Amino acid sequence: MEFELDFRKNEETLWLAALIVLVVAVIFGLAQIGCQVTPVDASGEASLLGWSDWRLLQAERVYLDEMASLRVDATELVAMLEREPNPVAAQLLADRIARHTAGGDASLATARLALSNAAISVRSWAAGTLDRDSAILSVQEALVLLQ
Repeated sequence: MEFELDFRKNEETLWLAALIVLVVAVIFGLAQIGCQVTPVDASGEASLLGWSDWRLLQAERVYLDEMASLRVDATELVAMLEREPNPVAAQLLADRIARHTAGGDASLATARLALSNAAISVRSWAAGTLDRDSAILSVQEALVLLQ
């Protein structure tokens, strides 16, 4: 007894079956992602994400991104203080920090101001117009606000 399978006759059926399998796999993948990112209320029930919740998530993301950027700048100020004074490098760093601190989230205004002042202090230290301890204190004040 012989069986002969000729898929050329049913090529449309095979494409339809492959499409159905692909659609089911995509739906299953989206369901898995949805389970992980769906917000849960206090009682443990899944809740819909409203417009105010969406805006809150966006604001938190902007806040965290800006905070990370400011922390990187503060870390570079600390590294600058650990090296020999270099007025040119300090000026370039202070200019970059001034651009980063020019605007942003209102809740980080105090931290941005402290970081800007710290950059100016480090630049003054590198130029020889401020002692190192004053520059260190200024950077430490900024670091406290960025934690």
